[in-house]
Amino acid sequence: MSVTSTGTNAAFPITEARAQFGSLVRRTATDRERITITDHGRAAAVFINPRELAELEERVLELEEELALVRYRAEKANGTFVGVPHEEVRKLLGLEDE
Repeated sequence: MSVTSTGTNAAFPITEARAQFGSLVRRTATDRERITITDHGRAAAVFINPRELAELEERVLELEEELALVRYRAEKANGTFVGVPHEEVRKLLGLEDE
């Protein structure tokens, strides 16, 4: 078996992964182990626990929000912030009083 492993990560050539598919999926599901599937020595896919994926996606959203706030504050501080007036936003959203 030509498995490489570092902590909770393991890599399997695609042919071996095919033969052990069920076992690899269970390892990912129960142990939160990431399994990398390689094709000709290069990473082609990664099995990741759905809960871990959701946590990573949530963290990405948090970081994007933090970055947007930092950018806003920087633009506001150096005078380059260009906002959209409240009335214009209402109009764009179709909320303007008739």
